[in-house]
Amino acid sequence: MKYTMFMIAASAAALAMASCSRTKPVSMPVERNSTDAVYTGVLPGADVDGVRYTLLLDFDDKGNRGEYDIVQTYFVADSTGVRDMASFAGEGDFTVGHTDAGKPYITLSDDGAGRMFFLMDTDSTLVMTDASITPVNTPGMNYTLSKAR
Repeated sequence: MKYTMFMIAASAAALAMASCSRTKPVSMPVERNSTDAVYTGVLPGADVDGVRYTLLLDFDDKGNRGEYDIVQTYFVADSTGVRDMASFAGEGDFTVGHTDAGKPYITLSDDGAGRMFFLMDTDSTLVMTDASITPVNTPGMNYTLSKAR
């Protein structure tokens, strides 16, 4: 049931994001418990114009680990509008760690594709990083997911 609600919310977010600017956070009509957090955003893609991410983090009671669901939708934009090329859904476990400077980060792990890393930049943003928890520093590229309100 939780997965179905997440997929419905992710689809709604993807449609809303297609019609909104890339910097405006998208509200998602999903019922969440107090330990859930949803982050959305459009990140750069190698052979596409962008990748829409919707990430649901379900924290455990202590707040240092949990389970996640993620939807990644690859899209292209042309004179006819925005076209989704492919969508991928995944799930797995995540852990919260801390950098040497004490800043929290999240490691997403699954059984197949490997790991993804996000630095908790502010209370409402995650920044995709490499395995050494170093944010990508490419001018003009945005690697930030914003917390859905």
